[in-house]
Amino acid sequence: MGNSFAYLLVTPALVALSLACALIIDAKVRGAGLLRLVYFFPVVTPTIVAAIGWRILFNEESGLLTAAAEPVVAGLNVVTQEATFSTPRWLTEKPWTLVAPMLVTLWKGFGFYMMIFLAGLLNVPGELREAAALDGAGPFGRLMHVTLPSIWPLMTLVVIISSISALKVFDELFVTVRGVPIDHQTAVPYVYHTAFVEGSFGVSSAAAVALFVVLLVFSLINLKATGGAK
Repeated sequence: MGNSFAYLLVTPALVALSLACALIIDAKVRGAGLLRLVYFFPVVTPTIVAAIGWRILFNEESGLLTAAAEPVVAGLNVVTQEATFSTPRWLTEKPWTLVAPMLVTLWKGFGFYMMIFLAGLLNVPGELREAAALDGAGPFGRLMHVTLPSIWPLMTLVVIISSISALKVFDELFVTVRGVPIDHQTAVPYVYHTAFVEGSFGVSSAAAVALFVVLLVFSLINLKATGGAK
């Protein structure tokens, strides 16, 4: 459960990235239609395929991300004048065994939440933005005082549903960091491992109930925040 709550760190990154992409498209920059397609492409990519592709990128010997990190690590070691830093062991060592699946989740999910934000941005009255501009508000002022308050309910929704998705993540961990000790993983892989690998169905059921209670709390918060419950 500790790893599951640590995995929630992907939520603010998802919100920030998806909102930024939605704002870029809403600004009607050149090629916005193509950008929308590119941003949404990860959503329709099967999670297993995405995880396998990222696992290749994370390869600790020849992966692209490892190769990109090598000059950075070398520079840091030159600055500190000792071999303090090493390239991330994405698939074998903590905390990278959580960071790697989180990056897959981020890449796979931001396009979906971007479309939610984009729908909200399209419903922001243009008159409010024009009035703010006439009052002297710059782009940042219009964003902070007009746009974000107008889509605040959607931001609440995205935070909650992305948090629920992060708590019950399975595919990204099961494929990306398969083979790592179970204490490197989150609650759902633990439930699977305890039941179907160790054969401890009682412990697995107890863990599943505990996870259900946590998810139920988040779901009730979601209903309350979106007006679905009194």
